[in-house]
Amino acid sequence: NRSQPSKGEVTRQRLLKHACREFARLGFHSTKVSNIVKASGLSQPTFYIYFDSKEAAYEELVHEFRRRLRVITEDLLIQKPIGGEALVKSLQYSFTTFLSFLAEDPDLTEIGLFQPPGCTETKASLAVWIADNIAQEQDLGVFSKDVDALTIARCFVGMIDQAARVSPNEMALGELAMGCARVLCKGIGQ
Repeated sequence: NRSQPSKGEVTRQRLLKHACREFARLGFHSTKVSNIVKASGLSQPTFYIYFDSKEAAYEELVHEFRRRLRVITEDLLIQKPIGGEALVKSLQYSFTTFLSFLAEDPDLTEIGLFQPPGCTETKASLAVWIADNIAQEQDLGVFSKDVDALTIARCFVGMIDQAARVSPNEMALGELAMGCARVLCKGIGQ
């Protein structure tokens, strides 16, 4: 039985929600604490009870985004040898999982994956986490060792980055994920 969050935690989460929205809307450098508190309907002194600076709020948001991405990545490790269409379906599931997570909170995705200053470190970290999975999967024989794991992972991250920018009106998530999986598994040759 989980108790209700305290009033302080509710206020803190409200500030984070509005900080996220303002960072996504204005960018990190153009966002001021005054933008965040105005959007949240709270005061600057209240903001400073919970955060030392806008940087602290930003770092907390981006850190949580990365933490969740890492957990997702670790959960997607292929743990037994598979190939053929089963591998394509497994990669489709991986892409669908990533893209669904990124679509859950567009503002957090904007600041965590697309906008500087956090995007570069997020993508580099994601590539390393995916490379860790791929190296283990290469040892299982799931993927060829002809290309090193980090190179494959960087391609995977690039595909996620671009696929996450596709409007749901433009292409269905499953179709997009399957396209990414097929390119990764089968290449683009005849």
